[in-house]
Amino acid sequence: MMNCPCAALVHYSWLAPGRYRPDIVRGFRGGSGKQGRCDGGGAMNPLGKARKRLRLTLVVATLLLAAGAGYDIEISPPMYLESATVELSLPKAQNAPNAYYIFAPSLIASGEAMVQILMSPSVQRQIGTAGRGASVSLALVNLYNEEYPYYGVPLATLTAASPVAADVHRTFAVATRVLGLLLAAQQRQAGVPPRERISAQILGDSGPIIQTGSRARVFGGLALLAAIAVGLAWDGAVRWGAGARSEPAAT
Repeated sequence: MMNCPCAALVHYSWLAPGRYRPDIVRGFRGGSGKQGRCDGGGAMNPLGKARKRLRLTLVVATLLLAAGAGYDIEISPPMYLESATVELSLPKAQNAPNAYYIFAPSLIASGEAMVQILMSPSVQRQIGTAGRGASVSLALVNLYNEEYPYYGVPLATLTAASPVAADVHRTFAVATRVLGLLLAAQQRQAGVPPRERISAQILGDSGPIIQTGSRARVFGGLALLAAIAVGLAWDGAVRWGAGARSEPAAT
């Protein structure tokens, strides 16, 4: 016998003398005319209420996070960048036609050493203190920008960044001066004569340039990510409800 709160009524109809036909009629709740359900009738399942609250909570939390990120982007000050190419040049004493090809590997190795020295924490603190806190980076020019880098030319890119145009220009000037002093000090410690020392030439200084970007792309991408997050949260709530329903009831 089924364990169901809905009672089944057996009604016998008169067909012919001596014959009866059993009609199975499902019970009606309270005579209201609505067919009863074995899962609780018209009352909402508590699991359904919990799932609905979970969905609403996840959607609201996702939208609030997206709105907060958008507000943070909106109020963030613009960033100023100043960059230039640093060329490591041979000394004037090396004026032979093929001198560059002979000493180019040494110039590239010297550039790599200067990148490591300039990007060290102690030098970064020195530049940041003198340049009012703007950040500075120095990187060799990579001719093969994939899995394996290829530094085939003695060139590097010096970049300063700050929300304040005056600070970024001051920091860039300090970094340029520090780079020249460090390069000379390293060669002096190695015992290189002044006529044989390489130098760092600053080429193509851009000056402070504001980085505005595209607000349409930024907020469009944020809206897309928010929509994806809402969809994932909704699907997660549905899966949670399905998993809870599939659990066997406690006896």
